[in-house]
Amino acid sequence: MFSGKIKKFLLVVSILFIIISSLGSVLGAGLRASPPEFKYDLKPSQTVSGQVTLTNIGDVPMDVIVENKRLLKDSIHLLYSNKGIATWISINPTNFTLAPGESKSIKFTLAAPAEINYSDAVGALVIRGVPPDTQRDNKTNLSNLGIRQGIELVIPIIVGLPGPIIESLQLLDHKAPIVLLSFMPGDFIYNLNNNGTVYANMTGNIEINGLISSHKVPIEGGVFPEDNYTLIEKWTPGFSDFGLYSADTTIKYGRYQQTKTIKTHDTILVIPVWLIILIILGTVVWYMRRNDIKSPFRIKIERR
Repeated sequence: MFSGKIKKFLLVVSILFIIISSLGSVLGAGLRASPPEFKYDLKPSQTVSGQVTLTNIGDVPMDVIVENKRLLKDSIHLLYSNKGIATWISINPTNFTLAPGESKSIKFTLAAPAEINYSDAVGALVIRGVPPDTQRDNKTNLSNLGIRQGIELVIPIIVGLPGPIIESLQLLDHKAPIVLLSFMPGDFIYNLNNNGTVYANMTGNIEINGLISSHKVPIEGGVFPEDNYTLIEKWTPGFSDFGLYSADTTIKYGRYQQTKTIKTHDTILVIPVWLIILIILGTVVWYMRRNDIKSPFRIKIERR
């Protein structure tokens, strides 16, 4: 009986030892890219070139893959697309191996098309690196157990293009909490689409007004042309918040100056926790009195 438990214990210890010994390669992996971003003002059919210097700052070799992408980013998502500005970017080289301490130049070319229907765009070089695959042990001819930690670097390429400046942001949908309890956070969700031709900087706030208290939740973000943006803001009622609240949202946007607005109105019912406790206690007391149930707790006061 005891020999079986000892075998299981030794097996667990052996597995933990192998995993811990393999973590050295995980902790020793690292890449550094310079410069961190590029900005260009282009004309139709214009071509520009640039390069990124990638350095292996870890102590293990790194297999590197470089891809050209279009960035789609909002308050909760970072997505990549192969459309739009991604098709303007060409890269050389796209895959290689870096020894510890070694640096390599990644060259890219950005060629704007002859016809463009927007004036702002953002692409990226997405650089991914992982240590080489596990090696076989020469003595046992078995694969060593290891953990391969991937590293991803995103180098934005921000482009401004000539053309008509149309500032337009469309609210596709929005959701607000209907009922909240004290200390229960609620999400205000706004799905937006930039159907203009330039980048839309967003600022604003959600003004939440009740009978005895008011709150203001700030809004900030930005969305590129043709992109969708999910904006999420939170509000948590406090101990003293209760009753009906009006939530008036104002989103101001524009390329440089936020001169255009989007507005929404919602109503929220806040139920305080202390009110729920009082209702429960009152119900219990009423039920006990109606059914002539005596309290199990008695307090006896004696006079000396």
